[in-house]
Amino acid sequence: MTTAPSRRVHRRTNAILDSALIIVGAGLSTLFVSTDGNGQNPLPVVAAVLVLVFIVGVVSFVLAWLVRDIALAVLASIVITELLFLLYFVCRVAFSRHVHEHVAEELYLLPFVFAVVTAPTILLSSIGIGRFAHRFFQRRHTL
Repeated sequence: MTTAPSRRVHRRTNAILDSALIIVGAGLSTLFVSTDGNGQNPLPVVAAVLVLVFIVGVVSFVLAWLVRDIALAVLASIVITELLFLLYFVCRVAFSRHVHEHVAEELYLLPFVFAVVTAPTILLSSIGIGRFAHRFFQRRHTL
């Protein structure tokens, strides 16, 4: 079965748009962390952001498989991914043994800082990967 050339071009532009959303989201989070005044090398930050994008991708693919509506799948992906990371940090705070009194303050602020810094990556990657996964599963169900 062949597709019309206009459909192939439309599919290609959608893939480019989705890839651009993912790259811009990861780039903004990397820029936030690398330019916050502490002079941190961007390469380790990029590695951490790519792990974050991978986790967002897994959650988005699973939700696109379970939920047929793309808007609901993307919104659920954003909420679930953010809550998973915040739950991880809250558990880390709850079960850590504080050696120093200032460590407790840092651990309490960590979930909030993480949510602000990773917001562009989670938001834009969920949209891009969710749209890609929706097209992928929609095509598989029509065949």
